[in-house]
Amino acid sequence: STVPALPKLDAQQQRGRDFAVRRCAGCHTVGLDDGGAQEGPAFYRLARRYNSLSLERRFAEVSAHGFDRMPSIPFTASEAADLIAYFDTLQGN
Repeated sequence: STVPALPKLDAQQQRGRDFAVRRCAGCHTVGLDDGGAQEGPAFYRLARRYNSLSLERRFAEVSAHGFDRMPSIPFTASEAADLIAYFDTLQGN
């Protein structure tokens, strides 16, 4: 089966993807496939599970305290908004 291509990303979505690759890809698959890191859930699965408001709350928690086995990963509100914009591109897949 073929992995669907990501839609063309706008500037904010691209910043979110770049952040995900840089800061999250060590533990999460950040694209639309199941390849890559397997420690944490794939981003496209999280995008199906959480809406933007839930993601915003989750990212604030992760930034401040971590979550479960995930360490705290500090990031700004602007970086969180970029990441949420990127997640929006994953929701339909």
